[in-house]
Formats: sequence, structure tokens, C-alpha cells
Amino acid sequence: MLNPTYYINGKWLKKSNSKISINDAGFLFGDGLFETIRFQNKKLFLINKHFSRLKNGLKIIKIKSHIKDEQLEAILNKIIKKNEFSNGLIRLMITRGELEGKPWNYSGPICIYASIRPISPISDLPVKVIYFKEDNYPIIRYKPAIKSMNYIGNMLAKKDAEKLNAFEPVFINNNGLITECALRNIFYIKENTLLTPSEKLGILPGVMRSTIMKIGTKIGLEVVESNIHKNEIQFMDEAFISSTGVGLLPCFWKGWTSDFKLTNQLQKYLFNYINNTCK
Repeated sequence: MLNPTYYINGKWLKKSNSKISINDAGFLFGDGLFETIRFQNKKLFLINKHFSRLKNGLKIIKIKSHIKDEQLEAILNKIIKKNEFSNGLIRLMITRGELEGKPWNYSGPICIYASIRPISPISDLPVKVIYFKEDNYPIIRYKPAIKSMNYIGNMLAKKDAEKLNAFEPVFINNNGLITECALRNIFYIKENTLLTPSEKLGILPGVMRSTIMKIGTKIGLEVVESNIHKNEIQFMDEAFISSTGVGLLPCFWKGWTSDFKLTNQLQKYLFNYINNTCK
């Protein structure tokens, strides 16, 4: 069983020995942000984009951080070096700090944590998705979107999807518009157009999402962020989900299928892009 080394607020500890304070704001209230960062060939993938999103999020929730990008990057590179994974994912978490007395009183600086794991291969493709009304779950939509540590609604939907033999749930808002998955972004292809829900709906601006949009333009697709109604999805030619962890996965749902011709092409381009970026 894997027992990787984690970074726990200034200390390097094995997973089995890792502990956080019971007074940590992230543990008590989900008061913090996180980033899931990919590394390939022991090199971080698009780390500057993750840092940019993290800093914007910290500013929005008014967490003051004096740590520099170079210091964070050094921690991330060190956790890769201390472990035996050539390819994998790092979860970087920053919380407001430790509570002292009343819930709004925090002592000392922010708390920083980093965990690491290998990427789990997914061989059974395409994956099945299921559409859920997001009103049925306690999902928090931040505008502008932030990568909050509060994922309770997403996790409940994910568990419900798995009970129905689906890989991932896709949310529909109260206007009947597709937003995002519990853990990932979703894309559709109609003829020569690559469609994905607009960030104006409060969806997370995924790092892999923006990378795929860039690649889509390069291979000649028209890339459009738009409002996609649930009644439109049956008329789509292709569909896939994306995240830092899975990259790009073709997907289907009950009563709909595809040949995934352009999706497979995008997947190959993305794989090569990640490898070339992390040489």
C-alpha cells in the first residue's frame, strides 16, 4: 500500500503520520482553496495558470498570503522529488489558518498542505455520465468561480451517480442549462463547433478546459462558450469531459452515442501537448 510523503504546513510527513490541527479553518469550515496540479515526467504542467487562479481566489475570499509563487513551486517540486511517481497529481491546499477563540478569530499565518498521488488509468471508454438537477444538491456557485474546499454537494452527486453506474454526474441549473460535472468540465461537439458552458453560469474555469479550447482552435474547430439547454444535448454529435486528472474522456449517456471522431483527435493532441510541455 502506498505511503507517500506529504507537505503538512512546514513539515514533511508520511501519509500514515500526517495530521492537521483540529482548529484549522479548512477542517472546521471549508475555509480555504485548493488546486489539483498535474505533473508529467516529474515536471509540473501549466503551474503558472494554477497559481494565477489560486491567487485570484484568495483575493476574492480575502485570505492574505505573502508566500511567493517561487516558494510554492519549490514545495511542489520537492514533493515530487521525495516520492517515486514520474506522473501524477498534487493537491495543494491553502486555508485561512488556525482558529483562536471565536470562529472569526485566526492566529498566525495561512496553513499550506500538499498531498500527492499517481494518476489512475481509465481503460473503459467512453465513460457514462448522468444528468442531475443541481437544485437537488447543496451546491455553492461562486461568481466569480473559486476552487473552494467546500465540495459537499458535488460529492453527494458523485456518489449518487456511481450508484447508477455512471462515471460522473452533469449538472443542470434551474433554467435548464448545462453547467458542469461534479469534478470536471463538459464539452460537446456539433459539426465543426466545440461547445462548452459559459463561465458566466458560475462554472469553474478549469486549467485543462482552457487548454482543450486552445487545442480545439488549433485543429480548426470553432470554439464557443455558450448556454447549452438540456433539450439540445440529444442533437450533439460528440461529447467529452475534462479535468487535470483525467485529461479528456469521451462520454455518453442513456439513449445517446457517438463515433467520437473529433474527440479522439483532440485526445491525441492533448496527450502530445502535455508530454511536450513537460519535457
